[in-house]
Amino acid sequence: MLLERTPSHRADGRPSRQLAQQAWTAAIRQLDDREGWAPAAAALVADLGFQLIGAHFAGRQGDPGSSPLGSHLVVALRDRPTLRHFDPEELVFYGPTDAGAELRTVRRLAPGAVDHQPVSWGHVHVVDRVPVENRFLTFGGELRLEAIDASLTVAHLRSPAPIVRWGGNSQGTDGLAEAIGAFFGRLIVPVDFVSGAAHRIDTALPEVVFTAFVADAVRRLDAAARQVPEPTDLDRWLRAAWTWLRPAASWRAAAEDVLADLPS
Repeated sequence: MLLERTPSHRADGRPSRQLAQQAWTAAIRQLDDREGWAPAAAALVADLGFQLIGAHFAGRQGDPGSSPLGSHLVVALRDRPTLRHFDPEELVFYGPTDAGAELRTVRRLAPGAVDHQPVSWGHVHVVDRVPVENRFLTFGGELRLEAIDASLTVAHLRSPAPIVRWGGNSQGTDGLAEAIGAFFGRLIVPVDFVSGAAHRIDTALPEVVFTAFVADAVRRLDAAARQVPEPTDLDRWLRAAWTWLRPAASWRAAAEDVLADLPS
């Protein structure tokens, strides 16, 4: 086979592209290992400040993950800037509370320390010392942190739904971000003004919030089909996501409860 005859290293002793791809894929798969994720995360950001991996729109679809739509945001929190990429010093995100959700900030941990926090739907900010930031939107997930040593803490936000780029200092904006941002804007209305809505929406699983978003978006596409007959890439992505979600009856039922609170 051609694959077997491909050398694993180049003549100069550096790994071939094939070997680098295999190592990259193996590291991503290891992110799902609750015990061994940290070395893999550190390898993925060895020369970077952060890396987003997953099925986000306009990104690399088909990367390994817990589902076809899952995503990983890996961040390196170092004791001193490398000046090579982006040098994060903190993550800011919404975490659940008894009353709903609140902004939380995490920074480097003491050597040997680990931490685990749930993340709610909303925005995530990766901030450096200047300060400037790179922003993301998430439907929620879990954030794990581990101090590799005194100089490096790795943070890994793992979500069963897409995490999308929302602009910032060193990245663009994914095509899906505008639609998600608009949906989150509508979620804020009942959270702030409808009795009990904050608890119902903020305690929904990430899969349920994402299902609600896709269901709402596809219904809007159906309503506008006659006026906009030619689907966009985003339209096709949303319909493909809905096809994958269709068998998930429990998510769809819970998503309808979320949508019931939204303004039309």
